[in-house]
Amino acid sequence: MSEPTTFSQDGLRYVKKPSGSIINTPRAESMMSCFKCGTFKLPSEMTSKRFLGKNHRVCAPKCP
Repeated sequence: MSEPTTFSQDGLRYVKKPSGSIINTPRAESMMSCFKCGTFKLPSEMTSKRFLGKNHRVCAPKCP
């Protein structure tokens, strides 16, 4: 289990921050976040949609 994040006395800086990723799966390095809902999925479970003049990755069937 990782240690909790601790902050400085003024609350503006990290004193100690847990290492690692926010995604706890063995394939975390290959996961991407959805542009609309922010959930992390494998690229094979996502599709590309055009928003604001750029292509972004979103959930393939539908965002939860």
